Amino acid sequence: MEWGLAVLMNNKWGFCAENLVNFTQKLIQIPSLSTQEQEIAKAVAGEMKKLNYDEVYIDEKNNVVGTIKGVGGGPTLLFNGHIDHAGVGNMKEPFSGKILDGTKYGHPGPVIYGRGASDMKAAIAAMVYAAGAIKEQGISLRGDVLVTAVAMEEMAYGEGISYLLDNGLRADFAVSGEATNLNVYVGHRGKIEFKIITKGKTSHAGFPAGGVNAIFLMNKFLNKLQEKYSLPNHQFLGKASYTVIDIAASPGRLTPIVPDHCEIILDRRFLPEETPEMLAEHIWKIIGEVKNEDPLFDADVELVKVFPAMLTDPGGKIVTAVKEARRMVMGDEGEIGAWYFGVDGTFIERAGIPCAGFGPGNEHYAHTPEDHVPVDHVVTAAKVYSQLIIKLCC
Repeated sequence: MEWGLAVLMNNKWGFCAENLVNFTQKLIQIPSLSTQEQEIAKAVAGEMKKLNYDEVYIDEKNNVVGTIKGVGGGPTLLFNGHIDHAGVGNMKEPFSGKILDGTKYGHPGPVIYGRGASDMKAAIAAMVYAAGAIKEQGISLRGDVLVTAVAMEEMAYGEGISYLLDNGLRADFAVSGEATNLNVYVGHRGKIEFKIITKGKTSHAGFPAGGVNAIFLMNKFLNKLQEKYSLPNHQFLGKASYTVIDIAASPGRLTPIVPDHCEIILDRRFLPEETPEMLAEHIWKIIGEVKNEDPLFDADVELVKVFPAMLTDPGGKIVTAVKEARRMVMGDEGEIGAWYFGVDGTFIERAGIPCAGFGPGNEHYAHTPEDHVPVDHVVTAAKVYSQLIIKLCC
């Protein structure tokens, strides 16, 4: 045991912290890009069976569902996380699962390094072991505990969790284990992508005055966007935002020609009170203002993708229960916050299941070459999850 791991092993929570850490490492060591989750699904299901879950199954999407059954008469608590990870890019040893000194990351203890450590294989491990600990200790539950480790989350369509919900998955309360730095989160902004297309007229590049350059038209739109687009703010979710994430023009540079087509993808993060229709109307208004200034300006707008916003009642029962479980384990309730990215909890919330966020790791390391999770976060998260089960389901 390196980097002081031994101090984390003594606990009264019904699980072996060393086994939990080893399982986290094992999950990180299994490559599991979206649509390639077969092997990791088998590993999660196998660990659930070792921990004597009452029911375990893998569906055709490679979602894993494990159940600890109660005797009845109590609420069902759902824990949710995903088993796929983002691309590794130029990350070194992305599937090593090494335990490193956390000093370089500003953490005083050991950390587990690798792709998916913070997003979110550590949380999957903590959830699996937390529910298993309740079973191991023989604690009598009234309500059921469900642990779902879903596939295809990184594709940002909610395909894995939606498949479960569409096929009858139900609960009274839920927790998303996406990284929250061990604070309690109540949601996130929504994400919408618009394709903006400007339409010009081709001419020979040696005689640009004979055409209308679609790239220059797009530049006018972008300048007006930055000048005129005001953004609302939210108490918990923060300020709405926009950015351009892609740009292309045609016919292209193979021949010297003024482009008559330019398109961008505009990423707009929106608040729960905003709708796609409202946001499209704002874009068209900006297009109208540019057209008033330049009669040659011509543009179109297409809706590409919508990922719903999420906002759970900060005073609701699940948020209050997670805060209380955190206080009992960590000494205080922590801070209410929100993710800057979207999570599958939004689909759970939209299905009528109140969902709060609590997970190990710092979300700002997700998808980065420094992806890691502190060891003590993993163990603490499992303790909080166990305490939450006792609080809601006993």
